[in-house]
Amino acid sequence: MPRFNFLSDRIFTLLVLFLVPIVATISINLRSVAAPPEAIAQRITSPGLTQPIPSPSPTTPVPIPTTTPTPTPSESPLPIPVPAPKNPLPGGTTTPPVSTPIPTPTTTPVPTSLPPQTPTNHTNRVLLPTERDRIAAYLRSRNISSNASVNGLGDTRFILHDTSVVMAPSTLERERQLGRGPLGLGVNAFLPRANTAVLARPNFYEPRRPTTTEFEKASDVLVKPVRERLLRQAWRAATGDARSQALDTALANLGLSAGEIASEKKEATGKLAAASGRIYTTATWSVEAICSRYNSGDKSVVNPGQEASLSSACAPLTNYFNVRNTRVKSSVATEIVQVGARSDRGNQNTCSASNPNIATLPNPPYSDNQYNSTLGVYLRSALAGGKFPQLTTHFLLDTFDPEGHCDPRCFNLNKLYGSIASTMGHAQGSSYGITPSYGTRSGTNNIWWDNRICHGSAP
Repeated sequence: MPRFNFLSDRIFTLLVLFLVPIVATISINLRSVAAPPEAIAQRITSPGLTQPIPSPSPTTPVPIPTTTPTPTPSESPLPIPVPAPKNPLPGGTTTPPVSTPIPTPTTTPVPTSLPPQTPTNHTNRVLLPTERDRIAAYLRSRNISSNASVNGLGDTRFILHDTSVVMAPSTLERERQLGRGPLGLGVNAFLPRANTAVLARPNFYEPRRPTTTEFEKASDVLVKPVRERLLRQAWRAATGDARSQALDTALANLGLSAGEIASEKKEATGKLAAASGRIYTTATWSVEAICSRYNSGDKSVVNPGQEASLSSACAPLTNYFNVRNTRVKSSVATEIVQVGARSDRGNQNTCSASNPNIATLPNPPYSDNQYNSTLGVYLRSALAGGKFPQLTTHFLLDTFDPEGHCDPRCFNLNKLYGSIASTMGHAQGSSYGITPSYGTRSGTNNIWWDNRICHGSAP
């Protein structure tokens, strides 16, 4: 027994020494498994860890939280890497996948509120909202009525003329009363030396008015002899009913009285029936109405056996009508009152500096009032068209015409540009149309200037 007891004690002692570490390990593992999920989550999201610690698979389902836990302020969020674009384009944009439609912007980008701060040619630049407001305020301060805005205009132009004849206030008033449809001279504004501007046709960019230049007549598209021949050819090929209806169409909705309509019809019919001579606005519009009906397939406008004649006339005239209409409705014509010839009996060519019959121009040739009036009417046309129209001259536009005009003579375009820039807050040296070239040579210069007649050298 004693020996047996000794051996038993030794075996028991060995068993205890063997089993104690195993029991301790099992206890530690059991505590780890029993650790709450918050402790595991804390260890996973601890700062400085570059790899997450994998969570043991629970033996029971883990409940899904209904709210997103808010990290404690002491923790820094891990950065989420974003792959670089594969096909970067200028400006940092990328081409979307083929299967993804390109989104359509829902709003139009608003242009900058500041105009260019360096000398710029602003020709046909769209007005900024701030510039619209500035122009409207200027016109109100000068008691100049605003013109309703005209939509859909392409390039616009502001044509400078001089009357080459002194126009009395009564003459200007008569033009103002005639400023409807084909009546009067077709001029939008007259600018006298001392009085306020006269808006003869206040609806700027008006499509139905007489032309004021050969450019507006589109004489470079169809020269006058050919044009007049084709207009008469088309008129003769049309039936009496078609002619009558064409005259009605040409004069409809223009605010003319019954007497004015009758007078215009009589004159147009006579001009078109004549063998030669000048053809004016109403007659031109009437033939346009005939060709429009014919081009739309209406053969009832043609006299029997005359279709070939009408067709051959309307083909070139249709393009001519389109060009003419586009030019008229995109232009504002301004006449600055200026002297012309000394006598009606002598040489009437006021474009010849050697002509002794040219009346002596005032010194300076145009008053400050006329420059200010030109400024106001120009800004009015800019507000109506929504852009700065190209300032140009009759002298330049009719360069192609052998009998072209040279007005406005002795006009300081640089001075006008400076006034516009000051009023608009633009940089000095800015321009709003043609670059002035002063001289008397058609095709080379665009502002007629003779030092003797203009009382000094060109600007």
